[in-house]
Amino acid sequence: MIVMKTIKILSLAGLAGCMFAAFAACNNPKGYVINGQVEGLDDGTVVTLVPMSHDNDSALCEATVEGGKFQLSGIADEPICARIAVKDAWGGPYVILEGGEMNVSGKIADVREAPNGKIYNWEVKVTGSPLTDKLAAFDARHDSLDILYREYHEKFDEVYKKMHSLKGPELAAFQQTDECKAAVDAEKNFFDTVESTIMGMVNDNKDSFWGPLLLTKYLNYFGKEQADLYNSLPDDVKNSFYGRKMQMEIWPELAIADQVKAFKLTGDDGTEYDFAKLAEGKKYVLLDFWASWCGPCRRELPNVKKAYAEFNDKGFQVVSISIDQKEADWRKALDEEKMPWPNFRDNEVANQFKVKAVPTVYLCDAEGNIVAANEECRGEALAAKLKELLK
Repeated sequence: MIVMKTIKILSLAGLAGCMFAAFAACNNPKGYVINGQVEGLDDGTVVTLVPMSHDNDSALCEATVEGGKFQLSGIADEPICARIAVKDAWGGPYVILEGGEMNVSGKIADVREAPNGKIYNWEVKVTGSPLTDKLAAFDARHDSLDILYREYHEKFDEVYKKMHSLKGPELAAFQQTDECKAAVDAEKNFFDTVESTIMGMVNDNKDSFWGPLLLTKYLNYFGKEQADLYNSLPDDVKNSFYGRKMQMEIWPELAIADQVKAFKLTGDDGTEYDFAKLAEGKKYVLLDFWASWCGPCRRELPNVKKAYAEFNDKGFQVVSISIDQKEADWRKALDEEKMPWPNFRDNEVANQFKVKAVPTVYLCDAEGNIVAANEECRGEALAAKLKELLK
């Protein structure tokens, strides 16, 4: 269990209280204090400390910059990787929360505008935390993969562009050329190197909290393909902060089973829908989380339409829930795709279902029990599962 204490930086009038909080945390083996002095953070800026995970975790604590300084402090029962960031913005250094005091110093190199908020480029040094130093060494090995990525992409950029511009027989013919085969081999070699690098670090550290922590940091999401890896972890590692999160993501039915019956969606006409209403008269419902900009989501739609056409009159329903930020993008995609089933746009429901990436799909029975998830009900597996269930 993680015990969290939120301690905001006080004004000068409250300095004594702040000093007491810092003293108490530093003298608690599980207490941490992070002292920050970062040029470019204006007074009044709110800095947060948010756990690194695939979940939408709340901040552990936050502080307001005063006199160019900030201080974050609290208690963690076990090591947790967290990012120091400006509130509601992207970018910032990762630290490992452990007992004691650490310092963050440096500057904000630049701030860029992005569709989902500002991106702060922190150029800082973290001192006083051996575990954070170890994390930096892992990150250096991982970041070296960026060089390999750039190298093979620069070499084969024209080949990839040509490959993406062709279709049908022309694409099939081009795929047989030596230049295309070389590009495909280079891509495979890169991803083989990525896997061996990441898994090398994980396997060397899987008997400690580092194993699931590194997997969480370097993989975008977990699926059933990581089940054997999770099962190979020692019991104490499975019960660590990141071990527990890994389990809930591999077997999402454990984490979101109650959400199937509890979520609410609102239609264009203001009608409120829950699962029971959407499943009325049906035997199985596919909850499909997607987005207009998601290539794999769009490529999967013909398969879902085919399954819908074959099994809808036998009791199969599809409910698509978009995580698009812009309604216009979502409606444009709806017009293009013409999906003949209920469609909604709702990020809050996606968060309830702990959607980390799209596509995310859950096949549920009429009572709201999850019978299959993600790869178990995508591609050809969807029709196979429905044939099994509706025979």
